[in-house]
Amino acid sequence: MELLNTLLLIFFKEGAYCEKFSFIGEWYDNQASLVRRFNVFYYPTDDTIEMYDLKNRKTFLRRVKVNGVTLDNFFIGSTLQILGRLIKIVDFACEATRTQLNKDMQITFAMIKPLPNKIAGKILTHFHEHGLKITKMKKSFLTAEDINFIYRNQISDQSFPFLLDYLTGQQVYGLELVGKDSVSACLKILGDKDPLKAEPGTVRALYGTDPVRNCAHVSSSPEAALEDIEYFFPPPALRSLRLRLTATLSNCTLCIVKPHAIREGKLGALLEAIDEGGFNITALNMFIVENINAAEFYEVYKGIVQEYKGMVEELSSGPCVAMEIVAKDKNINSAVEFRKLVGPSDPEIARLLRPHTLRAKFGKTKVQNAVHCSDLAEDGLLEVEYFFKILDL
Repeated sequence: MELLNTLLLIFFKEGAYCEKFSFIGEWYDNQASLVRRFNVFYYPTDDTIEMYDLKNRKTFLRRVKVNGVTLDNFFIGSTLQILGRLIKIVDFACEATRTQLNKDMQITFAMIKPLPNKIAGKILTHFHEHGLKITKMKKSFLTAEDINFIYRNQISDQSFPFLLDYLTGQQVYGLELVGKDSVSACLKILGDKDPLKAEPGTVRALYGTDPVRNCAHVSSSPEAALEDIEYFFPPPALRSLRLRLTATLSNCTLCIVKPHAIREGKLGALLEAIDEGGFNITALNMFIVENINAAEFYEVYKGIVQEYKGMVEELSSGPCVAMEIVAKDKNINSAVEFRKLVGPSDPEIARLLRPHTLRAKFGKTKVQNAVHCSDLAEDGLLEVEYFFKILDL
């Protein structure tokens, strides 16, 4: 019996028999200027990934565990950081995977209207608590053209002129959300368009004031959601023309919400804490940072801090959110004062010495310490420019 158990253990460990999920993934090879397609296999028994090159018909990546990548990361439209390459999942590779994973899963679009960041943070937490994952997010100014597109099915409504007046030139958050029946789930979470008619506990009942200032807009159907996402998150060629980012590049500093904090649903609470700490979030964008860019960004720490390698791996392990931070008090230095709010790099030390700081509240380890911020006042603007002018190209 002992020998049989040993053989079975080896059998399963080596993967001779184990369930796997199959996807079609694409990677844009910059050097060759072409898109490469792969079968991407995920093995849930040991959280490993394997890739097969469809054109060359050979194994591209043997089974390996990739930090931060789990089954939850696999859905149509997701982008995975796999050993320094950004792999976009474009389809299921077999019907078995489609049947098991695609059941009731949807992508939808939501837009948080002009609100204090504290309230926007609470809305993000509502989405997370109801099983909706944020996979794209950015802060943008709205033009009349943008509003006409987003509310294209409501132009004939009596409230539309008021919406146009209320939203034109204002900053909003656009979100791509993924989850089970996400379109209907999102509509239910928000409640009736009129906050006075919305069910108690819904977002609009809690924070809305009238049918125009009702916190958020959401897509009405899966088809509309895809159109809204494509419009709000345009490809690189259109980013300079449509829904541009809102960075001020003045008396600012950078804050990055790290991938582990995004996965753990802490983004909303962090937005609240930043607002309550006396700071405005003047620009925000969700990025997937490639390993080479993470290493470049943290270059100043190389050879100085022991955690350098871990910091690079963490930043490139999944989506992060970069924010331009500006102090509400125009007479203080944003970078210096925000650094105080963030706290010591080691969350354990922060909890002992400065328990009200961000890292004390949300951090776990010196690598997974919830947020990065500019350490030096003179680095604040440079780091904001790196994310909002260079990486966003």
